[in-house]
Amino acid sequence: MIFDDRLETVLRTNVAGKAAARTQLRQLVDLLGVVPVANWNARHAAALQRVEALESQLSDEECAAVLRAAPHRSPMLVYHFAQGGPRTASAAISSARLTDEDWLALIPRLPTQARGFVRHRSDLGEPVRTLLTRHGINDFLLPQPQLSEPKRMNATAHAAARAVLEQQTAVAPEAAPAPPAVPLEPVTARAPEPAEQTPLPLAAIPPASAPEQTDSADSDDGIGAIVRRIEAFRRKRDARDADLQTQGVNAATLRDVSDGIAPRLPFADERDPGRPAPVWVDLRTDADGVAVHAAIDPPGMLVGARVFCADQDAPVHCNTAMAQAFRQRQPVCAGQLHIEGAPVISGQWQADGTPLFAADGGRFTGYLLRLRRPLAAVVASDAPSEPPTAAPQSGEADRMRQLLHELRTPINAIQGFAEMIQSQALGTTPHQYRAMAASIAADAAQILAGFEEVERLVKLESHVLTLEPGEADATAVITRLVDQFTPVLAARNVRLSLNLTGDPLPVAMAADELERASWRVLSVIAASVAPGERLTIALQPDEAQAQLLLSLPAALYRLDDATLFAPDASSTAGSFAASAMLGSGFALRLARAEVSAAGGTLLRDGERLLITLPAVADKAGNTDRLKTGQFAAGQYAAGA
Repeated sequence: MIFDDRLETVLRTNVAGKAAARTQLRQLVDLLGVVPVANWNARHAAALQRVEALESQLSDEECAAVLRAAPHRSPMLVYHFAQGGPRTASAAISSARLTDEDWLALIPRLPTQARGFVRHRSDLGEPVRTLLTRHGINDFLLPQPQLSEPKRMNATAHAAARAVLEQQTAVAPEAAPAPPAVPLEPVTARAPEPAEQTPLPLAAIPPASAPEQTDSADSDDGIGAIVRRIEAFRRKRDARDADLQTQGVNAATLRDVSDGIAPRLPFADERDPGRPAPVWVDLRTDADGVAVHAAIDPPGMLVGARVFCADQDAPVHCNTAMAQAFRQRQPVCAGQLHIEGAPVISGQWQADGTPLFAADGGRFTGYLLRLRRPLAAVVASDAPSEPPTAAPQSGEADRMRQLLHELRTPINAIQGFAEMIQSQALGTTPHQYRAMAASIAADAAQILAGFEEVERLVKLESHVLTLEPGEADATAVITRLVDQFTPVLAARNVRLSLNLTGDPLPVAMAADELERASWRVLSVIAASVAPGERLTIALQPDEAQAQLLLSLPAALYRLDDATLFAPDASSTAGSFAASAMLGSGFALRLARAEVSAAGGTLLRDGERLLITLPAVADKAGNTDRLKTGQFAAGQYAAGA
């Protein structure tokens, strides 16, 4: 009875130093490399854990050196080492001796980088190549060149002659002449023995066996082999392209087709993708307003330009408000900058920045600006929007929803662990850490709420989400919301003029949806209003629709349409900072999408926002009376 305890013996050995780690890693690879997959048990799993521990002690190159010298037949080892560094994964795949069935089962489970290493093997069968091609791996090794017929015949004749000579020498050693001091090559083939043979002298051997001629031939074969392999690659590629052209495949599709035998290599016929245009650029100017540093490659596209020039004929010019802020050394907020130059920087930019002053004396030294590309506002029309038919827009929406799904997973995990720490579910926790965990959980909840808002906007704009039908009294909803905003406006001494219909004004929009969209608009206005300003809110019927008019604060009506509805529009922090977490422009854009989904519109009308909603027929028929009132600091004021 034989009991194999080699694996247990290796696992009981303690490792001290890198040399011992390399030795034990080689031992474990040798022992595990011969175990079939069906025979793996808990002992082998423990050994694989030891392998992982040894990898952590060695570098990527040291592990690869061990694997290159240790051939194995284990798909489990290939899968394990493929998760490591690139050199380790490449060495494990190159030293593996697996069947095509093992590769077919293993390749779909390998990381993308490891699949690329598999293509370097020259012993892959056609099913394995086909599977790699389906996974996007097309650039296999070039085919081996075929040995020419004359060279093959010469090699056979040379081997046959040498075999006959050795046979004659063995039969009659005393009659054989003394061989000269020329090294003989190993016998690679033995020809059939003829019926009658005549002893051949050593001089009868073809002169190709001379050492100097052999070296020259080998040198020619090395260069010629490369040339023949390239020629074979080109012949197969041309033959493939010709076959596809006869089948009616156009040239654009032909560039992307590869059968795994003669792939398209990245030579000069491949088009170089253009440089992506930046969406923001950090810029620094000197005291004269000349750009001295630009975070763009190359910086010379902007360095030296006069950023605060108001001359409209200049290649780089700004609006009047931005130039005035420069003269007064004031911060720049939502400045408009036009640049004429290279395609990646030409066009309209939005500028935000602060002036810089020297620490020794307070001398003005310039501005630190950030330029952003403004997003064009989508102008809504009175007619209902048609569902988009273009596939790219739907694809962009799908990718955005997939991105949000991927972002939610780690945020949910962070929130869950923070709540466990705060509630001391894992044990007693100091109060300081509990407070930090509570803050992290609150931040995570706010981020998740922002993700939901972004996903809602994407679904509404791509017409994937439709609002539930319903009816709501617009007068009651707006009155209730205004009452909630009154304390905030009263603290800022804001005078609000409210004009509402005396009777209920039903609209074709669910009550919760109407309240949500109205809250977004009112929160942006309340967060942007300055102390002492005057606002007006009017709700009135207009034929078959209801109109809600809201005056814009000074901080918003000075913005153009593109900036007002841009997602990066700056919002004023305050009591409504949470509702405008993604910016006031995003909140207005989401409200516009919600109103549009209900069959209405949200437009800018000069210094006002105009919201129209489809009205429902008034059963009482009394919609002409208007209730007009005015209140200041949260109190209604008569006679206004």
